[in-house]
Amino acid sequence: MLGKFSRIVGVASLVVSGLLVACSPHATQPDQVTLQLNWYHEAEFAGYYVAEAQGFYADENIAITILEGSLEGDPSQLLIDRSVDFAVLPLAAQKHALAAGQPLVTTMAVFQIPPLVAFALSDSGISSPRDLVGRRVAIKNEIWRRIIHDMLTNAGVDPAEIIEVEVESNALELLYNREVDVWTGYVHDEPAEARLAGYDVNLIFPADYGVGSYEGLLAVHQETLDQNPDGSTELTAGRVARFVRASLLGWQYAIEHPAEAAEIVARWQPDKSLEFHQLARASGAKVRDDAET
Repeated sequence: MLGKFSRIVGVASLVVSGLLVACSPHATQPDQVTLQLNWYHEAEFAGYYVAEAQGFYADENIAITILEGSLEGDPSQLLIDRSVDFAVLPLAAQKHALAAGQPLVTTMAVFQIPPLVAFALSDSGISSPRDLVGRRVAIKNEIWRRIIHDMLTNAGVDPAEIIEVEVESNALELLYNREVDVWTGYVHDEPAEARLAGYDVNLIFPADYGVGSYEGLLAVHQETLDQNPDGSTELTAGRVARFVRASLLGWQYAIEHPAEAAEIVARWQPDKSLEFHQLARASGAKVRDDAET
């Protein structure tokens, strides 16, 4: 089985050929680079936090500013407007931008398979899509409705056979109180929160049923990749290469040092306890270990 969480793809095929050829920074002043996230600070972006904390960006003569995302924000539009230098995008947003003729380029993809999960309390007997028949499934929005429907269809289950319950994204207590039978989220987030609250959960990965693709895309505007012979201060391909290289080092370090990575992520998401972050990183590590055995 392919790994589902934090398996580094490396560099996507869309990146300009030769972009990662080694180049040593010579400027005395670091390049100011802004990275826009597509969600609130959490473990999904651990590699970037780690790269900053470990000095990997500084080693490439880069001073990074990491901007938090939100429910309302549109990182792809900020990238199109050149308000930020890099943005983390879901595949759907990248496809939409390209279909609209926007010159956005993917430089790397963090997740080879998306870390999306549907999960249920372990004593519910729910462990596969077929077990969802007749059960109450939390639906946070239309995106999650489509994910659940696609997973069920691919598993040979008619989506009409489940009971859909529209919920707020932060109402996880509905699962604890058994007002719904199935919740959805990211493997490093909601399941860790449930376990921290004392509940054992069974995970169902839509990716196991052909739903999802590369996620966590690090994108730039095409003009960012172009050299600037006029001496302008815009990013050039060489600086993009240095940023990508430092980011990859950060992700690799986060995978190899999960406990330290959890401490670093906790600095960016202080409203969650260190124990939560340790559980979140452990959840990802367990999936990798299970997938690679």
